[in-house]
Parts: sequence; C-alpha cells; structure tokens
Amino acid sequence: MKKNRIKDLSRAELEAALKEALGEHYRVSQIFRWLYKASVRSFGEMTDIPAPLRLALDSKTYISMPELLDLKRSLSDGTTKYLFKLEDGSTIETVLLPERSRNTVCLSSQVGCKFACDFCASAPFGFVRNLSQAEILDEVVFIKNANPGANITNLVFMGIGEPLDNYDNVMRAVRIFNDKDAFKIGARKITISTCGVVPGIEKLAKEGLQVELSVSLHSADDSVRSRILPVNKRYALKNLMAACKNYIRATNRIITFEYVLIDGVNSSGPDALALAKLLKAMKCKVNVISYNRISGSPYREPKEFAVRAFMKVLKDAGLNATHRKPKGEEIDAGCGQLRISRFEKEGAE
Repeated sequence: MKKNRIKDLSRAELEAALKEALGEHYRVSQIFRWLYKASVRSFGEMTDIPAPLRLALDSKTYISMPELLDLKRSLSDGTTKYLFKLEDGSTIETVLLPERSRNTVCLSSQVGCKFACDFCASAPFGFVRNLSQAEILDEVVFIKNANPGANITNLVFMGIGEPLDNYDNVMRAVRIFNDKDAFKIGARKITISTCGVVPGIEKLAKEGLQVELSVSLHSADDSVRSRILPVNKRYALKNLMAACKNYIRATNRIITFEYVLIDGVNSSGPDALALAKLLKAMKCKVNVISYNRISGSPYREPKEFAVRAFMKVLKDAGLNATHRKPKGEEIDAGCGQLRISRFEKEGAE
C-alpha cells in the first residue's frame, strides 16, 4: 500500500485521520509539535504518543525530508543557499537570510515557473509542477534542523515559482507556518510575492489572513513591463493596480512593490517619474533592488549615481522607498542561480 506524506495533511485532516485510526483526534497538537517544532524524522521518536497510534500512523503515512544536493554560504553576510532534491528527482532552491535579530527563509513554491520573467534565472528551466504542502513545509524544517541556533522569524515566498499560481498549497502551508503548535510564525511575518497574477491577488484579499503581499512591478510602462514580465500581457498595469487598490481597501494592509533596477531598461529619470506617478497616494512602500547579475544574461545593474538619482525622484515624490543591494552575490543567491551553476557543472563533467 502506498503511503502518503503526513505533512501534506492540514490540522483538520490529521485530526480526522487520528479519529479514524484510534479515536485519538485530540493528539493532533502533540503530533504537530513533534513534526514541526522537534522536526523528528520517524514516528518512533514521538515518545509521548501511544505505540498503537504510532504504528497506525506509520502504516499509512511517512515523514518526508528533501535531500541536500548543494549548499553555498556567503562569508560577507551569512546568506546561505540550499539546493534540494525532491522525491521525484526535481530540484528547488531555498535561502536563509540572517540579519541581526531576524532570520528569514526565502521559499520556493513550484518546480520551475511558467511566467518566464526575462531577467530571472529560473526562466530557462520552464515549469514542471507545483510543490505540495509537505514540500513547502520541509524547506523550513530542513533549515531549522541545519541551523539549530537560528530562530526562524520571517518567511518570504520569493524563491522559484509563482506562489499565487500554486495558491491552495501555499495557503495550506501558510496556515501551518502560523499554527501555534507548528512553527508559530506570525502572519504578518509571512510575505507572499507575485509577479502580478490578478485573480490570485483578488482571492488573497478575501482570505482574512494578515499576511504581507509583495508585487513585482519593475516598470510603470506597459510595453517595458510586458517585455521583461510577460504576465503583463495578460494582466496589464491598469488591471494590476486596480486589484492592488482593492486589496488595500479590503485588508487595510500596505502592499510592497518590488522594483529591480536594470541598466538601460527601467532605471532612468523618466522611469522613476512614471513609477512615482503610478503609485501616488497609494498605501504602499517600494523596495528598489539593484539587479543581481546572472551568467549569460545581457542585463546589468545601473551605476551608483543612477541609483541615487532614481531614489531621489521617489523620495521627492513622497514615496516610502528604500534601496538595497542584492545579498549573497558571490554565492549565486539570486533565484535559480544555484540550479544553473549545478547543471552547468554536471554538464561539463
């Protein structure tokens, strides 16, 4: 009989399974604590769970864990990138970003991505499949085990894949990340990033969860945005901004707009003015990031003076805008880069 991953069960589903097994549905909190706080690898380690129940669980389910294929750690800022192999042989990346009192995990939500953003290292691989709830949760479980001294405080769905294209599994995982008996990470410490999938933004506005929403904008011009983010051909800026304004009204939450500065593409003075005009009077903040160079890409990051000029326009317009350089540049920390370097290495052998 084929076993199922126990971490693919929600709290309610696990409770129902426990009730069906031995009528001990009240033990769901104990099992959650073993799975997600203690991060056990076998049911035998659940010492306060009765042996008959452990055997029943073991007969129908198993405790999953990805295989580590590669790891790179930045000596300059501690950023650590993990390349994981999943049960079907697929690979994903997850990144640990330590910063003072915070430890943020950047999560993948899909194997590959179908949205083909022109400057993203994940684009050449195409889309393979969605990650399951268990596979998403295991990204954090593995990193917790590998870094016992690092308390995971924040989660960002900004790795490989489009989270709102894997909506159900991402939201199921978010609820377990938020669960007091699992990871107990506050909803406001969890950020879901999208390239602009309007139906997903509209659906998220109705969830009633205080998660953070981040929108990859990268241009205030439809023609430029369609060139670097093909999703704009389906959901143009007019529709995207309407969805964002509705989201803000429905949730009373601030949206963060991500804007990657690419030399000669979206980093000029007129580009900054167009961005300021687009976001004027919106309840938002802008996170401006210098492009993280990818092997074989024609794109480059802008010069420092151009970045300063761009930021001055935004500040003068009254926008809440910050600029940061990409972390972990020397370890291929950009989304998809470790996968590329791994495959290039294997191809050369």
